[in-house]
Order: sequence, then structure tokens, then C-alpha cells
Amino acid sequence: MRGRIIIVEDEEVLRDSLVDFFKQEGYEAIGAENLRCARKQLARHNFDLMILDMKLPDGSGLDLLSEISDLKSLLVIVATAYPEVQTAVHALKLGAYDYINKPFDLDEMQLIVERAMDTRQLRGEVNSFRLREKQRNKQSWTRLIGESNALSKIRQEILLVAKADTTTTLILGESGVGKELVAEAIHYQSARREGPLLKINCAALPASLLENELFGHEKGAYTDARSRQKGLFELADHGTLFLDEIAEMEPGLQAKLLRVLEDMTVTRIGGQQSIQVNVRIVTATNRDLFERIKKGLFREDLFYRLNVFPIRVPPLREHPEDIPVLANLFLEEFLLHSLDKRCEFSSESLTCLKKHSWPGNVRELKNVIERTTLLHEGGKISPDDLALVGCCGEGKLAAEEMVSLSEVEKKHVLSVYKRTEHNKTHTADILGINRLTLRRKLKEYGVEENQ
Repeated sequence: MRGRIIIVEDEEVLRDSLVDFFKQEGYEAIGAENLRCARKQLARHNFDLMILDMKLPDGSGLDLLSEISDLKSLLVIVATAYPEVQTAVHALKLGAYDYINKPFDLDEMQLIVERAMDTRQLRGEVNSFRLREKQRNKQSWTRLIGESNALSKIRQEILLVAKADTTTTLILGESGVGKELVAEAIHYQSARREGPLLKINCAALPASLLENELFGHEKGAYTDARSRQKGLFELADHGTLFLDEIAEMEPGLQAKLLRVLEDMTVTRIGGQQSIQVNVRIVTATNRDLFERIKKGLFREDLFYRLNVFPIRVPPLREHPEDIPVLANLFLEEFLLHSLDKRCEFSSESLTCLKKHSWPGNVRELKNVIERTTLLHEGGKISPDDLALVGCCGEGKLAAEEMVSLSEVEKKHVLSVYKRTEHNKTHTADILGINRLTLRRKLKEYGVEENQ
């Protein structure tokens, strides 16, 4: 079904003709002969579009138009045999989408209806985009919760730099600490929140492709440049551009980036014209930039241009007091996809999580919680459940008698095999080995093939 239309028209032949026509075009169409019938239909159903006659037996179509509150979701096309400009203007002021003079032909009406339905779809997409952006804004700030001084300091720094509309920010920290989350929070807490937030990983593309993505190109700039293409600097105008892994950018591109930062103009590849842009630049890296500068891999002048307001995101091991809050946040998120499952961390498991070293930082914590949620059947999540997904096993081993590596491996393999109820495929997936390797190990451990 292409949409639902209500046709409010007192002339029976015209009303029935319109209903039949739009049904054939794939719409659900309903007729109403007067205002009273129209009001009943509007109370019963949700319509996408209304074709409304102005002169009806029990009143003016303008009366009904003024009663309709949600004209953003219901578009109204006014039809009148009285083509006074004043009537049409009044209808448009009350929120009508368009008007058509009677008599009209079906092709003319169809064109207006299709244009109206396209507009409605576009409005829906825009509203969905805005809703997603608001959710992302909320999510990026919510993820930065915690009780530690470290996270409190980061939140304060984000709010400070967000107020400075053009200040360049360099986010530093190990892989997985949440540098992209900080970049999102800066954008959504700033006056640029209604503008675009565009991101690119400088390590993911070779220099030539990265340059094309950043600066765009003119038609004919190179063999495959069949049309003009804007770069990310232009597309992010009045918004924020996040350059992740900035330390991996080639020196030649670093020089071009420095020029953009100096005068906020870009030139497309193959072009001559300088284009003014209004973009906040946020960058991030997990590298030691001073060491890169010493080796001649990163420009010192670019470093000082990027390092106007640095934010260091500490590794998770430096603020373990935040781990329970983050773990419960991730658990709630993953349980939303398993509505029939209820589980929570035991106090022992939260203590275990706090003691883990987390070399992969917040990203590793999130992955562990996701795997645990998938495997856990419900109830309390214990340290054994965490050990099953390869986390927090070291705390238990420390209290046990020192044994060989092969014994530790055997114990872990058999534990996982038991917890999966002797499911070899599942066990192999959890252990990160193939089934043949698992079968060989089980045979070495004296486990029967039929188990």
C-alpha cells in the first residue's frame, strides 16, 4: 500500500471517481460526503493525505482544516470551485500543503498527490534522522558516566571545549578507551549539534584515497573522476569533522591539512578555486606524537595546531571504580535484545571485573559483557560465567597451586566443554579453535568421542 487517503467531497460522482482512481494506483482510499463523516473517519483511522473540498453541505472545509492539529503528519490538498486567491491563501496559512482549482483532471491531481506523498516521506526521514541524532547525543554522553575523578575531569573538559565553537581538539588515549565517544560528545554538546558530524579513519585508506575523501575532486581531475565530488571538509560545513588515527596520515597530506587549519579553505583535487569552510576539527590518536615527530613521521607545526585543547582519555585500568557502572550499562543494552532474559552481576563478578587488567579497555569490556549475555541463561552472573568467555580467570588461578601451562589449558577446555553441554561447535567457537583441533585435544584428555 502506497498510503492512506481520505477524500472529502460532496459530489458523489467525483468522490467515487477519485476513490476508485487512487485505489487502482495502489493507495487505500476512503470517501466522506461531508464534514461530519470526515470527522468520524479521522477519529477511526490514521491518514497520510486528505483531499478536501472547500464547500460542503454542513460547512466550509476551512473549518475542518483549522481543527486538524497534526498537519505535519497529515497533508491536506484543498480543492475548490471558487478560485479566489484569498481562499487559497487562507487555506495555506491554516497548514494546507497545496490547493487545486475545480474542475481538474486526474493527471493534475495525481501529480500533486505524488508530490505530497514524497514530501511526507521526506519529512518522516528527516524526523527519523533527528531522532537518531538525539539518541546518539544522549548515548555518547550517557556512556561517559562514572564515579571516578578521571571521567569527571573528561566531562568538564568536553563541556569547556564544546563552548569554544572553533577550537581544535586532540583526543589522546589507548585503543578502545572511547576516543570516538568523546568526539561525539564534543559535537553534540556544542552549538554545532544541528550540523553534520562526519568521521574518517586516516589509517584505513591509502594517501591518495584519503586526500580525495577529505578534499573532493573536480570532474576530469583523474581518469575515473566523471563528475565533481565534494570532500568531507565541504560536507561537514557548520559541523564537525573527526579525523581518527591522525598519526597515520602521510606527511604530504599533513601539509595540506595544516593549510586548511590556517585559513579554513580547501581546494578540490584538480581545482583552482579556494572554498571557504566552517568546520570544527577533532582528531584522535593512540600513538606517541612526540616520538613520531622525532622520527620525522609527523609535522611538529601540525601537532601544535591540533593540540590546542588536548583531552587524554585514561585506560580502564586507571579508573576501575567505573567498571561496575559501565558493565551494568552494557548489560542493560544487550538485554534489550533478549526481552525474555533477566540477569544481573553478582557482587563477586563485579569485583572480578574490577580486578581484570583490560588491555582492550572499554571496547574489551563491552565485548565481554555481550558474550556473557548471549551465553548466560538468566539469574546471577558469577565469576565462572565470566571465565567461560575468557575473562577474569587469572584471579582464580592465582589462589591455586602453580601448575603447568598444559594443565591450565586442559582444565579450561574441559570446563568450557562441560558448560556448553558437550557441544563441540559451540566449544570450539568460544575457545577460538576449529573443531578438528578441539577433537584432538579431547582425545588427548581421554574424553570419549560420543560425549
